Amino acid sequence: MPADALIIGGGPAGLKAAWDLGRGHHRTILFSASSAPADKCDEQLNLSPRPGSKFFLEGPFGNSSFLDLAQEEIQQQASHVCIERRRIIRVKRLADGIFQAEDPDGNSWRGRLLILAHGSVEVFPGIAGYGNCWRQQRIQTIPPTQQLPGHVSARGVAILAVGELAELTTALRTIWRIRQYNSQVHVYTNGDHELAQALQTRKPPDTGITIEGKGILRLEPDISTSLGVVIYLLDGTATTEAFLYHCPTPQLCGPFARQLDLELAESGAIHVSARAPYMTSMDGVYAAGDCTSLDRRTLFNALSMGEGVAASVAARLEQEQWPDLESKID
Repeated sequence: MPADALIIGGGPAGLKAAWDLGRGHHRTILFSASSAPADKCDEQLNLSPRPGSKFFLEGPFGNSSFLDLAQEEIQQQASHVCIERRRIIRVKRLADGIFQAEDPDGNSWRGRLLILAHGSVEVFPGIAGYGNCWRQQRIQTIPPTQQLPGHVSARGVAILAVGELAELTTALRTIWRIRQYNSQVHVYTNGDHELAQALQTRKPPDTGITIEGKGILRLEPDISTSLGVVIYLLDGTATTEAFLYHCPTPQLCGPFARQLDLELAESGAIHVSARAPYMTSMDGVYAAGDCTSLDRRTLFNALSMGEGVAASVAARLEQEQWPDLESKID
């Protein structure tokens, strides 16, 4: 007998959806992608992991200890949820309308409805040393929330204006946001001279903001500090920065949207309908979390979407189970 719902993704959105569906006595199978490396999607396997020691409320959430504890809680309190610590590589809709998920070993599971909550990954720019600095948490993805210490402020901070930050409006907003917390801001466009010129012409004088349009040779950790980064340029010069701010480009994780031929938003995220909450372009397939909101990835958003998709799926399951109840209420 197929499960009521298959959930792919053991992050905050998937866990919250599984918890709510399980507490509602809906038979749910959750495929976790947050524990063993073998469970991760191809994109995650090819990227250098960033230590999850901090409880980030913004950006991709990767606190594995928290996720493991949440899974244990679900197993103890929601008996209708089965957690499979497996890596799903293929999903499809069968002729009878049932959805099937398959792992690399040929095992398969079936469900009446499918929830995609498999998240996103960061795509690094092609700059030597970026991955090493990322692993050491020297590349900051969230601007500081308070004034930086004097010894940091004196050295200046850097903004890497590549990828999404290479868009002029985004770059300008980022520069002024970082400038709020530090008196010296250095912007590197990595050889994008057109962007460098556009920023230079829009920068008021005497603001402590400098624009560098030369290409970057490599990044190296500043071994004398815990956050510093040394930026080597193609002309042979090098500058030590207190820290480097940059947001890697988010990308949809996994092959499932392609396998199901789902409609995507302009950002590359899975498009969900406003008419049928959290429903994708395929009937019976729902999505929640980072895979639907690449431009707004926060813990609170993921938890909220997990709760919302669970309510939408539960309503459909109950309506199909008790088709006469709604007509009697009307």
